[in-house]
Amino acid sequence: MGTQLTRALWTLRGMMQRLGPYVLLEVVLPGGTLFALLLFLYRNPAVIRAYATRAREASAGALAGVRAFVAERAASTPSFTKGIERAVRAPG
Repeated sequence: MGTQLTRALWTLRGMMQRLGPYVLLEVVLPGGTLFALLLFLYRNPAVIRAYATRAREASAGALAGVRAFVAERAASTPSFTKGIERAVRAPG
């Protein structure tokens, strides 16, 4: 029991040491959440790279879906110019 409690306290201590600057900024400064987030991202550039990669892949997939939808709609919708050309060519 004592070792589990000690291990839990050491884990909590380590977390507080890592989170300390961010929590302090968030509590003390007005707009501290934004400053804490910017500090975290500045100190952890790998997080930014991973997020940017996921965002790029997601946006590419979404854009491909939109392009396919627009192409499908364009193919299934009659063109206004074809209708006008037929009306102009119609006798009478």
